[in-house]
Amino acid sequence: MEDYLDALEAELGPIVITEQLCPGVCYLAAKYENEGLAREYYAVTDTPVISQAARAYGRRAAGLWLFPMEADAGGWRVVKYEVSKYLQKNGLPLEQPLLDLALFAAEFNPEYFGAYPVPYHTPAGHTTRHWVLANGIYWMETDQCEELLAACYPIWSAELSSWAERLGRHLPVDEAGGIHQSRGYIFFPAQLSSVPLYELMQTRPEWDGAVIGRAALMNAIWAELPEYAVQMNRQEQQGRGGLALQAPLGRMICISPDTGRDYCLFKRRQ
Repeated sequence: MEDYLDALEAELGPIVITEQLCPGVCYLAAKYENEGLAREYYAVTDTPVISQAARAYGRRAAGLWLFPMEADAGGWRVVKYEVSKYLQKNGLPLEQPLLDLALFAAEFNPEYFGAYPVPYHTPAGHTTRHWVLANGIYWMETDQCEELLAACYPIWSAELSSWAERLGRHLPVDEAGGIHQSRGYIFFPAQLSSVPLYELMQTRPEWDGAVIGRAALMNAIWAELPEYAVQMNRQEQQGRGGLALQAPLGRMICISPDTGRDYCLFKRRQ
């Protein structure tokens, strides 16, 4: 990799850290003096360790494939997975188990790892019908005539507040083994789904008006879980007043009297 460093510095700026991860793959950090933080990359040569499918995510620079690590869907997680496969096959220590790498990377690169499976077993029977809200987020009907919202572990563990998590249920097998060990789904009955959907919408603005009706969703929160709306609005008001407490969702939950509470726009597409 040393043969490429001069050309890489011309492309990226001064390189402050290099670490060889395996044959043909290097971790780099580059930082100009006027930048606050270093920019991180994986740099890949024409090595058999990294597949052609993985290299296709990178951009060509200085005779290498570069993978900026600030890009969620930029393929660096795929490179990390293939490097870890090489280490595993050669009996070398891993930073993270392969299963965990694949589980968390599938959210950003489902075309490589495959989409998260729709859960067949739920706390309210078996899934008979489902709608895909996003990869790993599903609305389901069951053979007990129940409707549920389901979110996979990498999503709910990172995006849902403890308030929302308390509204959900897990499969008994996941609860017995410890949900953080089993990496299982969380399930919300339809009548308690407004809060988790509201929190999941904060990183999915494309849902607004296409998948979920925001105004109707806020009406549902006030009807079903008004204490949550009161708490969030109080935090928002305090945050706007310059206090340290900031609302995690950053907006007021309002009532729209003429809108109703049917927020499931995704159902109208079928």
